[in-house]
Amino acid sequence: MTLLPVTRMSMIAAPLLLALGACAGNPYDIPATQCSPAQHQALVGRNVGEVFLPPNLRKREVGPDGVMTRDYNPARLTMFLDAKGWITRVACG
Repeated sequence: MTLLPVTRMSMIAAPLLLALGACAGNPYDIPATQCSPAQHQALVGRNVGEVFLPPNLRKREVGPDGVMTRDYNPARLTMFLDAKGWITRVACG
């Protein structure tokens, strides 16, 4: 009958652990409004030096021979540039 105290303790601890798990934030819970390819499509065909973007928008520029990290960030705007700095494509990530 020593199993009874362990079972009682498990029954008390399980809901507490579930409640703590529900409090944990999702690291990928990023507002979708920060990067919108449809919204930023107007940048295509413009020179990156003439473009004004909000300072709080995460962004990166990738040249024709540029190297990118593989970390996906749905809130980051990625602008693909040609050799002269013209934006050829935009994407999130």
